[in-house]
Amino acid sequence: MFGRPPDEENMQAWSSLIPPGRGFVVVRNQTALPDMPSLHQDLPEQHALVSVYHQLHCLWSTKESYFRLRDGRADDTDELHLSHCWDYLRQTIMCAADTTLEWMPNPTQEISKGWGYRHECRSWDEIYDWTVKNRWHDSTGIG
Repeated sequence: MFGRPPDEENMQAWSSLIPPGRGFVVVRNQTALPDMPSLHQDLPEQHALVSVYHQLHCLWSTKESYFRLRDGRADDTDELHLSHCWDYLRQTIMCAADTTLEWMPNPTQEISKGWGYRHECRSWDEIYDWTVKNRWHDSTGIG
């Protein structure tokens, strides 16, 4: 479903991963927050984007751009945005560093399908629900 060429059903599936507010949240400064880029300690609340939704947006953007390129519809904004997304996703993958062992079905080939293995995951529902509860605004969609 998620890797198919863009159509209405595919877009709905991707958009269903993104909560109302598109992953942007409000964090009230009730306790001291650590110094971070773009953090304004003197404000009563901060606006932020939950990284997993930025990551999904970048993954979706690379898929959309691939199909635009395949169909001869690429534009100049694709290159800059994709460059950002590829590096951002690289950093994300390295940070998560999933060390699950994927066994080779054929001992003479270096190939793994990647399906059927147990991974240690966070609770998607808890992340989604927290993001909805703390959303900054009500806009929707992945784009």
